Amino acid sequence: MERSLRMDILSIYVPSFFIFVGMSIVSPILPLFAKSFDVSYTMVSLAISSYAFGRLIMDIPSGWLSDKWGRRPLMIWGTLIIAITAFLNARAGTFLEFLIYRTIQGVGSSMWMTSRTTLLADILKPSERGRIMGYFQTFQLLGSSAGPIIGGYVAIWYGLQSTFYFYGLLGIISLIITYLWIHEPEGIVSRKHETHFDWPTTKRLLSNKSYSLACVATFAIFFMRTGIRGTMIPLYADAKLGLDEAQIGSVISYATIMNLILTIPMGHSIDYHGRKPVIVKSLAVTMLSALLFPFTTDYLTLSIA
Repeated sequence: MERSLRMDILSIYVPSFFIFVGMSIVSPILPLFAKSFDVSYTMVSLAISSYAFGRLIMDIPSGWLSDKWGRRPLMIWGTLIIAITAFLNARAGTFLEFLIYRTIQGVGSSMWMTSRTTLLADILKPSERGRIMGYFQTFQLLGSSAGPIIGGYVAIWYGLQSTFYFYGLLGIISLIITYLWIHEPEGIVSRKHETHFDWPTTKRLLSNKSYSLACVATFAIFFMRTGIRGTMIPLYADAKLGLDEAQIGSVISYATIMNLILTIPMGHSIDYHGRKPVIVKSLAVTMLSALLFPFTTDYLTLSIA
């Protein structure tokens, strides 16, 4: 791999690491912070979903804007929005403000994630993409594993709001690195105004049964991960088990650490056994884990589940 390509990849990895640490720092705190506005559990879940809603409405426009404006400008704007809204979240005086800032943060996250992934695909050869994207996922999981534990202790030492300030600071660091290191590949600059959307191809893809079922499986995994791990576990651990923020953060980190440990073995398992058996077994284990949560009684049993 040429040094220039290595630098291009590293310039995406490093700011992404800081963003993922920031995102995961607030993950065990978000439901507790939302509940501090004295709202119902339904409204707390709405605060978590508002971020996803912001990403949802912006994902397709982000792809179009990435082609029109370029990958680098969209990454910069997305990172800037993430950082600013992190600080605004900490200063939110009402639940409605918090909800609005979380939605806008989802918009910025969509801009950043879409342009980041597209830029990686742009600079890599097809033969390199699987390996390099695997390394990228490892960087992502490392950041996501460290964040919840850090966030838990930060919340204990400095208060719930402080985790958002830390998130904003990490966003600023990521923004500076993105601005200084990332450049637009020459071939992409010349194609900025081209569009690549092909409706017949998209229609054929959506009509593919295997693809559709894979989408359903992905939806189920993220539905459970966000609903249970991202929302209910922090609330349940706080209200029913009496765990502190550091313990809640470590419980969430354990799940991500297991994900990190199993990433490479699961890749080999897919190559050996095929995709379908691995997906089915993974969904079964996820379902079993979800069923165990109501029976947890303390920190140890919650960590195991």
